[in-house]
Amino acid sequence: MSAVLRDIRFALRMLVKSRGYSVVAILTLALAIGANTAIFSAVNALLLRPLPYPDPEQLVMVRENKPEFDELTLSYQNYLDYRAGTSSFSTFAGMGLHTMNLTGDGEPERLFIQMLSHDFLPMLGVEPVLGRNFLPEEDAPGGARVIVLNHGFWTRRFAADPEIIGRKIRLDGGEWTVIGVLPAEFRQFLFPQIVGFIPLASRADEPVFRDRASRIYLHGFARLKPGVTLAQARADLQAIGDELGRRFPEEVGGSRPEVVPLHHAFVKDVRVILLLLFGAVGCVLLIAAANVGNLTLERAIGRQRELGIRAALGAGRWRLIRQMLVESSLLALAGGALGLLFALWGVDVITANLPGLIVGHNMRGPIELDTTVLVFTTVVALGTGLLFGLVPALFASCQDLAQVLKNADHHASAGGSHLRARNLLVIVEVALALMLALAATQSARKLAELNRLDPGFDFSNLLFAVTALSPERYPTSPQLVQFWAEAERRVRAIPGVLSVTTSSGAPGHYASWHNFYPLGAARTPENEHVALVYRSSLGFFETLKIPLLAGRTCGPQDGPGTPPVVLVGRQLADKLFPGQDPVGQRLQDSLSKQPSVEIIGVVGDFKHNGLGMAELTPYQMHYCFPQLPLESQQDPMMGNWMHLLVRTEGDPTALVAQVQAAAREVDPMERSWGVSTIESVMVGSLSPRLFTAKLLGVFAAIALMLAAMGLYAVMANTVAQRTHELGVRVALGAQPHAIVALVVRQGIRLVVVGLALGLLGAFALTSVMSTLLTEAVGAVDLPTYLGVSLLLVIVGLLATYLPARRATRIDPMVALRHE
Repeated sequence: MSAVLRDIRFALRMLVKSRGYSVVAILTLALAIGANTAIFSAVNALLLRPLPYPDPEQLVMVRENKPEFDELTLSYQNYLDYRAGTSSFSTFAGMGLHTMNLTGDGEPERLFIQMLSHDFLPMLGVEPVLGRNFLPEEDAPGGARVIVLNHGFWTRRFAADPEIIGRKIRLDGGEWTVIGVLPAEFRQFLFPQIVGFIPLASRADEPVFRDRASRIYLHGFARLKPGVTLAQARADLQAIGDELGRRFPEEVGGSRPEVVPLHHAFVKDVRVILLLLFGAVGCVLLIAAANVGNLTLERAIGRQRELGIRAALGAGRWRLIRQMLVESSLLALAGGALGLLFALWGVDVITANLPGLIVGHNMRGPIELDTTVLVFTTVVALGTGLLFGLVPALFASCQDLAQVLKNADHHASAGGSHLRARNLLVIVEVALALMLALAATQSARKLAELNRLDPGFDFSNLLFAVTALSPERYPTSPQLVQFWAEAERRVRAIPGVLSVTTSSGAPGHYASWHNFYPLGAARTPENEHVALVYRSSLGFFETLKIPLLAGRTCGPQDGPGTPPVVLVGRQLADKLFPGQDPVGQRLQDSLSKQPSVEIIGVVGDFKHNGLGMAELTPYQMHYCFPQLPLESQQDPMMGNWMHLLVRTEGDPTALVAQVQAAAREVDPMERSWGVSTIESVMVGSLSPRLFTAKLLGVFAAIALMLAAMGLYAVMANTVAQRTHELGVRVALGAQPHAIVALVVRQGIRLVVVGLALGLLGAFALTSVMSTLLTEAVGAVDLPTYLGVSLLLVIVGLLATYLPARRATRIDPMVALRHE
């Protein structure tokens, strides 16, 4: 132990003596280790850290899928059958989403509410800080109207009143009794804006809950019994799903239950992004280690006499290696400590962009530099120190003692092993820098292509505001139609408004999906298709500027009491009526409540999910909202909510307050929320890719800078070591351009080898990049490969040209005296 302490003291003296080397090495390592620490903090929080519930590995999520449509929510009737029939779970709970109007004391407010089965919170080990959870008899049709409040909402709306338990509040015109308040540390599932919780079965008597084909926003969450595997649970539910498919072929169709670990369900979309970024910062760390390794190698050459004398005095090979490794480890630990400061800033940047990257991020807790991250940083720092210190240490310890002492006073060039090691490190730097630069450039090019993609409609100067009407206050179809018509009239009168329409969905925000079948085909799974469905008032296509390809759009003749008609997207028309005129044809649907519905027009398909997201289905259908029966006007997930879509002359955000006020004038008890521009939502769909591309660009710039610095340092040292040789060449008449070409040729040879290896690595990343990027554009981009390779060649030329120019200024007389 005392020997190690002596090594540490000696290493500190040597590092302080070589301040320039130490500062450059520490800053280089701090930048790389800080980036790795920041990204690992996100990986740890989102991918590695277990969910904050008891035995989280037993928690699973249950949803449904079908061959052409993944990740369906559950119908309430299917949920009840899964719950009653399964034997694999100790608890099978349900969670749905609802919105309700709060009226009474204070301003009316639209609330996001979660519907929970009575065993949901106990399954997670959550107990209220005030009151109690739901009772089984309350989670039943006709059960008592009770609500549990979120801690933040209780504090904001009710001033943390400790007497809240037993108090009645008015939601959607009815009285609900507060029975509990959840703890402040409870993290919401899926949506952080949830403010309250009601029993799931409190809506069980509504038509959409009784209809097995209707999919409310309902997911199953379950806890596996001890000893039951995921495969057994999947087989168990699959058998129930197959039986339901046989009993209810039309309602269930090809839908089957899917069981996924809860943690995986919430991180699958961000996993590729985080692992890609983690790989990128790993490349930066390797480049930094190679750079510092080269500096350390050159420093070891300069210390040959010192090391030789120490060996002559009895120091063994392991003693010399240990001393060099202690110095490199101290440098790396200092770089790691400074890197933590960079990491703190990086964590703030990631946290600010997190909501756009991952659903349900709020339930995992904050991204922070916890104990795991600090251990990771320490291990990375020590590992990096060993990585960049080992080669120089081995080289220094392997020198022939007599030869070292003989050449100590002569400035001879290093041997071939030193040159090979130095050149290999430069090649590795160039290869890794090329891979990172290609990844960053390719991401940026794909983003630019996505921004240029035609969304199928004009989203500029387009505003939407969501209003959800209380079913108790608007229980009939005429009341709903009248409210929206009056809201449109008032908004249309606002100066600067060009047109206004009402729709159940909005691009990039929300819509629903329903089944359809070819006319005359049996309503069986093999004939079933799923379409994105919009229910809209007059002027929808004109306001969004969606092109009409054939037939007509909804008109005054498509009012209440008339048979429902439908418009279809081009891909749906091509699927059902290839080579035919779709106008006047009919198809079987679920919303018209008729044997079939007539197609009155064909419109262009548009991107609903945003510019950066794949569509869940290629088919689209549009109904005239006033024609539909009441149960079809109401959304199966959210009830009586609609979007006011407003096209303006200028900046739509300037009219937000006026649009909200106009809608509120129709009924002061109903509030608009979710007001935004369509452009911000559509472009916001690119935020995960934009964030990834920006970080890749930063890492690539750092990698290029470090690679250029490494190449420059190597060539500068090469010129210094070849001073005598180059001086002789100049004395014998060599022209300056020949000297430059000689030096540049040696540097470019390293760059070319590095480029070749980097291209091979970049091609290996193609599959990863295609996963990250959209399928709308290919992952292989030859112009990008050629352009980035050319950039690396230019950087290499500059890095070698500067030392080469210095070589032309060598005084032959000085060079001849160099020996």
